[in-house]
Amino acid sequence: MYYHNLNYDLAANSMKPIYKNLAFALSLLSASTAYAEQLIPEKNAQLLIWTDELAMDYMDYATEAFNETFGYDVQFRFRQLAPMNSAGRLIQDGGTARVADVAEIEHDMLGKLVVSGAVMENLVSADRVDKEFIASAASAAKADGKGYGFPVSYATTALFYNKDILAEAPETFEDLIAFSTTFNNRTENRYALLWDVQNYYESRMFMSLYGGYEFGQAGSDADDIGVNSEATKRGLAAMLKLKTANDSNPVDMRNTQVRRGLFTEGKVAAIVDGPWATKSHLESGVNVGVVAMPTLEGKHPRTFSTVRLAVVSSYTEYPVAAQLFADFLASEAMLKKRFEMTKSIPPLNHLMAEIANSATADEATKAFIAQGFYADAMPSIPEMGYVWSPMANAITASWVNGETPEKSLDNALMVIKEQIAFQE
Repeated sequence: MYYHNLNYDLAANSMKPIYKNLAFALSLLSASTAYAEQLIPEKNAQLLIWTDELAMDYMDYATEAFNETFGYDVQFRFRQLAPMNSAGRLIQDGGTARVADVAEIEHDMLGKLVVSGAVMENLVSADRVDKEFIASAASAAKADGKGYGFPVSYATTALFYNKDILAEAPETFEDLIAFSTTFNNRTENRYALLWDVQNYYESRMFMSLYGGYEFGQAGSDADDIGVNSEATKRGLAAMLKLKTANDSNPVDMRNTQVRRGLFTEGKVAAIVDGPWATKSHLESGVNVGVVAMPTLEGKHPRTFSTVRLAVVSSYTEYPVAAQLFADFLASEAMLKKRFEMTKSIPPLNHLMAEIANSATADEATKAFIAQGFYADAMPSIPEMGYVWSPMANAITASWVNGETPEKSLDNALMVIKEQIAFQE
């Protein structure tokens, strides 16, 4: 049987219809000493699951394993829906139409879901998530200091390089700067290094080099905005040194296909990309290698990571079954199986180490795992939405127009504060 400890103040949430459902379910379980210790799905539970195309076969396996492992008889239905769209549907349709009981989302939407009351807390394993998952995943699963999500995978960026151009994997970005002095030719679109400079998601790894951050308390404190901290300014100044290696037109290179196309043509020695592009790079004909981010000024760049979470809808009619299944998806056995079936990297500390040390793990997987220990989950608080554009403008002001990091980042802070205040 599946055992859980539920530490939850039902009275504090009694005004929400779903929590009345859960209180009723738990009142039945507490009727005897035996059932107070164990949690089982509601009778005739039927769960609707939302996930994407990549995970559909895995999810079919997971639902069968869930019932077989514990002797349950939960009925499952599936709907293919991209995680980036799931959160919006939960908010928009929750309470008015049948939405998923368990949905997979990208973690940066968690804050909006919590504010709207669309998802329940993780009532069965929040402590385990804190203790066993990598720090970025544990942080991504929280909002307002409480655990909501069940982490099932994570993604971050790494460095893809052409082994026919670079005989050895770059260990430092300074290596690429030195190489670029004889390799780069802007007329021929030949560059030692490419990334989407004006995209804060990709450039952030340099701006956090010395401890720069967006919001304090691991991205949860909107009153502590760090985009113009001395550490962030120092990081942006370090990034500007890379203009020698990446002297492309950043406007042209905003187009992902342009960057990848030049890499495929053998005109680019190294490119920043994510696991979503691994397959296309490997099939491109390039003799490609993948490594964690090289150091810059002796520091490891801290990339953003995106954590996929399973979440339980506040509108589910079967809260116990939904909580148990979401937790099952985040169990060690299922995370391992998910990796086997989809190559989605499990954000569980010892599983990551096990995969990284495996003789069968491919180079790209090992690179993303290695970089994962130098990755920070994007803040999921709603205020993060006001950061992207001002920071992109600050990067452009310094990278293209030569504005000092002090001026460009001070201006970004002013704009971010104004936008947040306008919404309050």
